[in-house]
This record gives sequence, C-alpha cells and structure tokens, in this order.
Amino acid sequence: MGPEISQFLAGMRKTMEQVVLPNLSDRFAQEQAGIVAATLAFLEQVHDKVFHYELFEHHCYRCLLGQTLALLSVAEVTDPEVVETLAAIQRRLADDPPGGDIHLYRYDCLRASNESMKELLCALIRLQPALPDTLRKSLEEDLLQPFFRDLERRERSWVKPLGFDAQADQLPDIAELLYRDDRLQLPGDRRP
Repeated sequence: MGPEISQFLAGMRKTMEQVVLPNLSDRFAQEQAGIVAATLAFLEQVHDKVFHYELFEHHCYRCLLGQTLALLSVAEVTDPEVVETLAAIQRRLADDPPGGDIHLYRYDCLRASNESMKELLCALIRLQPALPDTLRKSLEEDLLQPFFRDLERRERSWVKPLGFDAQADQLPDIAELLYRDDRLQLPGDRRP
C-alpha cells in the first residue's frame, strides 16, 4: 500500500514550501502558492476527521428535528405551511431512523442527508412567525439557540488550524469535540 493520505499531503506541502515558493519571483504567485501550502496543511490536520464530523452533524440535526417535531406537533400549530414542513420532517426522520445504518453509506450520501435536514430546518426557521408565540419562544430559546451555539463552536474549531480566528486559542481542537478515548462521542451517547 502506498503512503497514507497525511503523508501524501505533508509531502505536497513540503514541496510547495521548500521547492516551489522559494523559486517564484512574482509576488502574487508567491502569495497564491502560500495559500495552497496553508490549505494542504489544513487538510493534513482534518482529512481523517471529515467523515466523523459529518456523522456528528447528522446526529445533531436528527436530534434537533426530532425535538422540534415533538414540540410543534400540537393542535395550536395550524398554519398549513408549518404543518406541511412538519410532515416533511416526519417523513425525513422516518426514512433515517435512530440507530439506522447511515454510517455505512458513502460520504457523499451522508453529506446529502445532512443538507436535506438543514434545508428542512431552514424552512421551519423561515416559518417561525406563523407559530404561536409560546411555541416560537420555546423553539428559539430551548432548541435553536443551544443548537446554533454548539454548531458555531464546532465550525470554528474545525477551521481553527487555518489561523483566521483571532480567538482560536480559546477554542478546543475539533478532535476534542468529536472524540472521547479515541472514539466518536455523539451528544447523548452514554457509552463509556
């Protein structure tokens, strides 16, 4: 078997930094080659976590949509668009039950599944004004705010190696958020 992906990326980055960059005279070309080298360094650090990151996201979106469905599947919700969106969420969750086999699918299928759940959540967020005030407040404060706070933290940790976040030193590495004892740890998972 050939070199590991991380070795391949490290070799490409090293070549870019030690061979290509020093031999470029054009300032713009140097800048662009530096960006390529930084991108390779970033990929070196995250490539082995991307599938688990998507599984983690999948779990989080599934849980949020399930909680949202439980909160809003009440008689007070009468707006036809909201009712239809809730029905679409219910169908989506039925197609991908908890404990299902999404982890056995290809990465692009997992990513597409996550995108479809994001679209359903966005549709529901756009329809918030049609919700009764108490339900809208509960949706926002109890479900959406904590979800998006955690999402922001994960996304900032994911891109932390790029160095663009002025507060990156205050963020955990993405591995700290995804794993416990070298094992993917999904929110709510009580396994030791």
